[in-house]
Amino acid sequence: MQTLKTLFNPAKRLFAQVLILISLIASPLALAESFDHSQWDGLLKEYVHWPVANQESRVDYANFDRQELQAYLDKLASITQSKFDAWSDNEQLAFLINAYNAYTVQYILSAYPNITSIRDLGNLFQSPWKKKRFMLFGEKVSLDHIEHDLIRPGYNNPHIHAAVVCAAISCPPLQSVAFTGEAVEQQLTQAFREFLHSNKNYYDNEKDRLYLSSIFKWYKGDFEGGLNNYLSQYAADLRISPEQVKKAKISYLDYDWSLNDYR
Repeated sequence: MQTLKTLFNPAKRLFAQVLILISLIASPLALAESFDHSQWDGLLKEYVHWPVANQESRVDYANFDRQELQAYLDKLASITQSKFDAWSDNEQLAFLINAYNAYTVQYILSAYPNITSIRDLGNLFQSPWKKKRFMLFGEKVSLDHIEHDLIRPGYNNPHIHAAVVCAAISCPPLQSVAFTGEAVEQQLTQAFREFLHSNKNYYDNEKDRLYLSSIFKWYKGDFEGGLNNYLSQYAADLRISPEQVKKAKISYLDYDWSLNDYR
């Protein structure tokens, strides 16, 4: 009997050690599990419409499922800073872009239909983007905080300016799919190229002048190497040559802050 115990105890110890090892390996993986954006994806597919394909989208605020949106936002708000930090950079970036856009839609719905522009939500003392009313990592934050304190300095990708949407006609279109960690780089590049190709940016051959969205004026410092050099990589989307982009004078178009409403 003693011999059986002697043989059995080492086997038990080995089995226990294997279980501990599996637990140690599995715990970080569970912590880093990606966030499920399928609720937001479904809402976008249902309520974002494209009057001009790949150029102009409109949001059906009148019929937007507020209950489903709130359920998604509650899931966003439940994510802790430690869980977020365990994700890959791409997973984090997709999460923050979706959070910004979903909270913006909720913000509009808080006053809809008595609203003609997101700027109606501000006042003389505070812009709508600075109001702290959105839960993220256990505290109330503003849209400006998400964009300017988290997204822009944290991920150094100027294409986000074609993805973070402010609910205005002159904004880049709100996409009808959610951003995801595994596809965010490709999604951002596609959104950026489509934005350049839209009527919000164009080249005047007679004047040798590039007319760009005011977004490029506000954030031109985000484009490494200078705006002309950076955009020359995407000359085909502007329907001119790289040399023309590099030499072009730039003017910025007026911004239409009217609500991107589908009605």
